[in-house]
Amino acid sequence: MQSPFINYLTLSEDLLLPEKISETTSPNPDIHLIRSKPSAHVRPYSLSRSPNDYHYSPKPKHLRAPRLLKLLGPSYDPFWMSPQDPRSRNTSLEQLGTLSQDLADGTSRYRKKLLQEAENVELPVLLPPEEGMASNLSQAVTHRLRQWLVDSATCHLTSSWVDLGPVFWPRWVRHTECDTSHTGCSWPPGMTCRPAQFTHIKLLVWHCWISKDPAIDMGRTLQQCTWRQIPYPVVSACKCSCR
Repeated sequence: MQSPFINYLTLSEDLLLPEKISETTSPNPDIHLIRSKPSAHVRPYSLSRSPNDYHYSPKPKHLRAPRLLKLLGPSYDPFWMSPQDPRSRNTSLEQLGTLSQDLADGTSRYRKKLLQEAENVELPVLLPPEEGMASNLSQAVTHRLRQWLVDSATCHLTSSWVDLGPVFWPRWVRHTECDTSHTGCSWPPGMTCRPAQFTHIKLLVWHCWISKDPAIDMGRTLQQCTWRQIPYPVVSACKCSCR
């Protein structure tokens, strides 16, 4: 991993002071992943949310929350998912890490790496000792500068609730993204916050297929549908990176 501080000394010393998804072929490759390989790798947030890609939806009798909660079991996580519209209770940036252990662990892991990298940066002597000046003043400024480097390179997450549509349950899922409100995270500039770690939550998807019914003559087919679990990747940590 390239350090956000790697060129600090060489470039900046002068600046130090300042009921189915359709069986027909879909143009979206992730629709195929839902149908055939629930354990296959899926890019974060790449599943289509267009109603045109899902031709079979569950009926109200298939949406009974107690039964669906039982099907999802311990995978149900109210931090990441909700059966009803949860947007009125949006979580602040400061609360994200306190409400999810996955996010807290990810943030802590990458901040520790930044602290280690900052300690290895050989900063120039900012304030040469002078008569009447405290001997530890230069050390204090150096520590403050290292802390500033770490704070500047620390990448935060933002979150928003997204409606995945009726073929998913719970249909509302929290999408976390790298905070891009700042122009950059490195010094000198050039690197940005990018996803670095993912966690997989589990959702239910309404899956339908066509089979032959041996009790029916003339080769007639029978459509069957059921809920099944699929992994759904979400961003759990970001890092300062050039790619």
